[in-house]
Amino acid sequence: MTLRLPQIRTMLAILVILAGMCFGADKKQLTAALAAVDANLKTSAGKQYDELIGKELPEKYFSSIKQCKQSLPPGAGINPFDMFLKLNNDGKVQEVLVYPETQFAGCTRNVLLVGKFSKPLHDDYWINVHMEFKH
Repeated sequence: MTLRLPQIRTMLAILVILAGMCFGADKKQLTAALAAVDANLKTSAGKQYDELIGKELPEKYFSSIKQCKQSLPPGAGINPFDMFLKLNNDGKVQEVLVYPETQFAGCTRNVLLVGKFSKPLHDDYWINVHMEFKH
């Protein structure tokens, strides 16, 4: 599994354009989350926190996410997807938006909805996690 926390504006813009086809989150929610992630990544502290989450997420949640993969029907493919997590002041996950919505992405969302990470820089702090499994 490779986790990348995208910081490329082009990718974010493409997600906003495609958000109209998303079932799990509406375009307005994704647009707001993308704007918040972009603002957070413009600061050096935000970039450092992004790197911390990139290490923390697999350490804490890899085994649960792996169970999501194993629960899929035989032959089911796992396409890359993005998750947008809103954290409270203590690092507890308050909301998870996924795009595109798939069975695997939904299971991963459910795993992370009860998650907790290191304390973010402020309340209602949005992060973006790109998930892609490599064979």
